[in-house]
Amino acid sequence: MTNLKPHVVVLGGGISGLVSALRLLQSGHRVTLLEESDQLGGLGGTFEHEGFVMEKFYHVMLNTDSNLLPLLKELNLHRDIRWKETKMGFLHGKRLFPFNTPMDLLKFGGLSIAGRLRTAIGAAYIAKFLDNPKGLDSISAIEWLEGIFGEEVSARLWRPLLRAKFGDLYESVPAYWFWSRMRREKSGAKEVKGYVKGGYRRIADRLETEIRRLGGVIRKRTPVYAVQDSPWDIQVQVAGKWESYDAAISTVPMPILAKIARGRVESSLPSKALVYQGVVNAVVLLKNRLQPNYWNAIVKKDYPFQGLVETTHVVPVTQTGGRHLVYLLNYCQAGSETYNQTDGDIRFQALKCMKDFNPRFQADWVEDIKVFRTPYVEAVWPLGYKNNKPRIRLGDTRLYLANTAQCYPDVNSWNTMVGIANDAAGRVEFDIANVYKKEPAASMATSA
Repeated sequence: MTNLKPHVVVLGGGISGLVSALRLLQSGHRVTLLEESDQLGGLGGTFEHEGFVMEKFYHVMLNTDSNLLPLLKELNLHRDIRWKETKMGFLHGKRLFPFNTPMDLLKFGGLSIAGRLRTAIGAAYIAKFLDNPKGLDSISAIEWLEGIFGEEVSARLWRPLLRAKFGDLYESVPAYWFWSRMRREKSGAKEVKGYVKGGYRRIADRLETEIRRLGGVIRKRTPVYAVQDSPWDIQVQVAGKWESYDAAISTVPMPILAKIARGRVESSLPSKALVYQGVVNAVVLLKNRLQPNYWNAIVKKDYPFQGLVETTHVVPVTQTGGRHLVYLLNYCQAGSETYNQTDGDIRFQALKCMKDFNPRFQADWVEDIKVFRTPYVEAVWPLGYKNNKPRIRLGDTRLYLANTAQCYPDVNSWNTMVGIANDAAGRVEFDIANVYKKEPAASMATSA
């Protein structure tokens, strides 16, 4: 007989892994978190430049984030949130248009007068009045948008934007995803975005500190090579040995989980694999502000990037050593020609693009250009995914999921993933208390 508390292993040290670990520790479990890299935070990873910490990929915090904001309050970080009203732009042809007010829309040269009016009415209808998404999971976003906005607006606006986000598979993406995204970002009277002093690194560091304070174990540089399930435990293979736990939460993307799954875990995976879009991201460190908007859509054929985000419209330059940060984004599948461009090519393209956003731009404004890639940013959601997305518990195994395959219809954000992690940890806690009628696993390691 043992008095040890149940031991849960968490695979992955991104935001969902960190929150899952925290919640399990708070409910009295032992927790070990395994992270392959040397840094926690996942897509919230950072780089250092001249002594200042900056984010590899841009992130958006909204004042409507109902999962992330309570977590920040719990971590005593809520007083350090800076909120700021932001603007959106639209690069059409060789001109950058503001895209924020009804008057901006009426002046937008990319659409006819009739198209502009229909865009204003349609956007207001979706954001303000369409509260019930019934049926939107089974109709494609582009078909639904064409019904609301008409052929001209869809051809010049929505098709290019959806293609930029999801590639050639954009026509399969359900309207339910588009509705959810527009409701999240356009539901308020003004666009307001937030930044925590110290950024996402500080959030991850605070979570790490709290996990360790509660007795949790975090092992970085620890890849998991296999995971398998039995009626009495779940086992993970690490450094040539099998380690036994009472339950596991996997936060890694489904394609990675599929590679390491064995036995019942493998047979319980969804039969249809999701296709993921990755991102290639050029971070331009500038001595001067480039343009007036936080986020800019780019819809230009054969243009090397699909969006430009200047995060220092929200992030104070005191956090960046006086530098302005511009993120140039390219969503694409890992292995594609776009994804496999050399860093030098991407830097050169980024430098050329600057003048499109500001004709006064000079090359000596640029201090450095960093290039980052990641293969699994967001899934290309298929029609009917609402009833087919993975459940928290994988079949009847002891493996639980808290990963981006469960985001739908919400956008992949830290707010979404905090909510998923809360649910996953709660389900593990319930099942350990009510379903598993056995003593906790001994967490012993044996030779592989």
